[in-house]
Amino acid sequence: MRLIPDSGVLVLKSPAQWRLCAHRDTVLVDDVVVLQSQSAPPPAADASGNFTGGFAGLAFDARCRLFHPRPEEGLIDYVPWGETTTLGVHATTATPFAITAAGTEVDGGVSGELPQRPLALAAGTADYLYIADPDAKAVWLVDTWQQEIARKLEFNLAPLDVAACGGDVFALLADGSTWQIAPCQAPERTEWPAIAGADRLTVAAGAKRGRLAWVLSAAGTNTAQLHALHITKSYPAFFATDLLAETEHPEFGAMLTLAMRPGELFSRFRLRDDQATPQPDLLAPHYDGRGIALAPDGRIAYWTAQGLRHAAPARMHYKPDGRVFGFALDSGHDQNRWGRITVEACIPPGTAITFHAFSRDELDLVDPIDGLGAGGDTPVLSQHVWDNYASKPQKLFRDTSQRPLSPAPAEGFAYFDAPVIAEPGRYLWLVFELSGARSKSPRLRGASVEYPGHDLLSKLPRTLWREPAARNFLFRFLMPIAAMLDEWEEVSSTRHRLLDARITPSAALNWLAGFVALILDPCWPERAQRQLILEAATLFRTRGTLASLRRMVEILTEAQVIIIEHFRLRGGGVVGNPEVNASQAVLGVGYRIGGRIGDINSAPLANSEPVDFDEFAHRFTVTVVAALSEAQLTCVRRLIEHHKPAHTDFTLCTSATSMRAGVGAHVGISSVVGRSAGFDQAILGDAALGAGFLLGRPALDEQLEDAHK
Repeated sequence: MRLIPDSGVLVLKSPAQWRLCAHRDTVLVDDVVVLQSQSAPPPAADASGNFTGGFAGLAFDARCRLFHPRPEEGLIDYVPWGETTTLGVHATTATPFAITAAGTEVDGGVSGELPQRPLALAAGTADYLYIADPDAKAVWLVDTWQQEIARKLEFNLAPLDVAACGGDVFALLADGSTWQIAPCQAPERTEWPAIAGADRLTVAAGAKRGRLAWVLSAAGTNTAQLHALHITKSYPAFFATDLLAETEHPEFGAMLTLAMRPGELFSRFRLRDDQATPQPDLLAPHYDGRGIALAPDGRIAYWTAQGLRHAAPARMHYKPDGRVFGFALDSGHDQNRWGRITVEACIPPGTAITFHAFSRDELDLVDPIDGLGAGGDTPVLSQHVWDNYASKPQKLFRDTSQRPLSPAPAEGFAYFDAPVIAEPGRYLWLVFELSGARSKSPRLRGASVEYPGHDLLSKLPRTLWREPAARNFLFRFLMPIAAMLDEWEEVSSTRHRLLDARITPSAALNWLAGFVALILDPCWPERAQRQLILEAATLFRTRGTLASLRRMVEILTEAQVIIIEHFRLRGGGVVGNPEVNASQAVLGVGYRIGGRIGDINSAPLANSEPVDFDEFAHRFTVTVVAALSEAQLTCVRRLIEHHKPAHTDFTLCTSATSMRAGVGAHVGISSVVGRSAGFDQAILGDAALGAGFLLGRPALDEQLEDAHK
């Protein structure tokens, strides 16, 4: 909150706003502006460098196995992803994936057809491997459990590539058309346009709904192009050999990786609508140029002569400087005097961020930079104004003020501020200049500008600021004092937030807990501390009861808590019968074996020592349905000790506590009944029976009539 009426703050921060700006040698990486990386010069317009090594698409299945085809030999291998050597490198020895045809063995062989040239692979969610076979003009479905052909989908044209996205699988044919395929349905042509010459396909899930599809035409050549089928947009992709799209981010867009020729960096782009924003490249040593895949951990996997490898971020080499031309910020008032600018940025040593400020009352700009905003309400600064009226850049200064209730900067970032030196005007244009080193770049996350500026001049005699030069000097001179007063007013107007346990600063939690006589244990996580403060008044009204104790432990552990009082386990007869304890023939809760209630001579079925009912009095068991560490167990025990009735004793156990059948196995105490985790299918040689695996699987429904025929 500011002291000046009708004031406000204009913000330039979100990715959508940064995309409205003009970028000169700067790029937007997610929601941060950095210097553009140094890139190699565009390739020459000749075909001498075309890649001719062929294509062999990779695919990961749900069991983290990487399938690698060898089209020239008609074979497929797989590598167990995640198995590592002592050097920490994934297993390099490929295992042959032997496929049998549907039918019975005959003289040591099998009847039926097999894939002739497996070119591209995709793994769906139903344990099927989809194999594009251009020689057979078919896509084969292979049961990865049985390693057996489950279905053959025939086409009129050769399939060149297949791509999986969730439970959907798509095939790219030689005419550039795309088809959706499934185990038990006929192929259906998609609504995406056919692209002549397309030979690579990737499909990703949209941020809201639907599927996003891209194809690569003339892969490996100087005429290669990237085509976004869902928006009918094309981009140059010189010498790209393969492509891979990841799930679209709702704010940043879809990440697309282009694999280049062997020995070259992988290119990455953020594609949002029809805008492509370059991202840091990836290093892929020894890449064979034949295909890439998305590994289970999100990295880009590729094949080499030494086996499976993963692409790593390449060392960046940035351009020495760059600029960001902001769009018009509207204060809504003519002759507005702008106040302080606050910038959230990361400025490493050897780098710098400065800014220029331009203001005017009209938007009659005929030459906005890069044409951005032309004819709209938020044009970018005029090229003419920048070329002829560019002022001296203004410095930013580190803001060291303490604002406990204000949003903290992002990790690694800090706040910087400075007065805006510009003539009064309704509209303000900001131009940020980023300067860096070869391997370092400043990072600009956001900026905010106050309007109008402070009115402290009105508190001084007019003779002191009558002259324009004196007015400008005093305005800038008094700005730190005005900023301090604004901060005090902000703290004063938001001090009520200190009393809200949900949003109060961490440093104020102990102070706030004192209002409800709650002592916070240092072992409690901050989340539990805040929730216990919120519920302390209610819990203290029933302190010492079963419900209050259970709720406290639930808050601390974020798990289901079961509390059983031991007197409920002692057995016996009818409640209220004073002679019920005379019989020792009791079992469980309310049950007995043999004997007669009230008959002192009545004995149980087996001779045993009399039951000491005092062993069950004033005792209870707390079961936490979660696996807790020793530190967490200590913290829970301390909580229970402080808040249980003083005359009681307790036992603490977790769902991870061991149990023996017939010995202390109580449902709800030492055992929990819930949903089974199910079983995994057993693979001969890779699974041990009795270790959570199920031998065999239901056969695929015999719906193999070619409906498409």
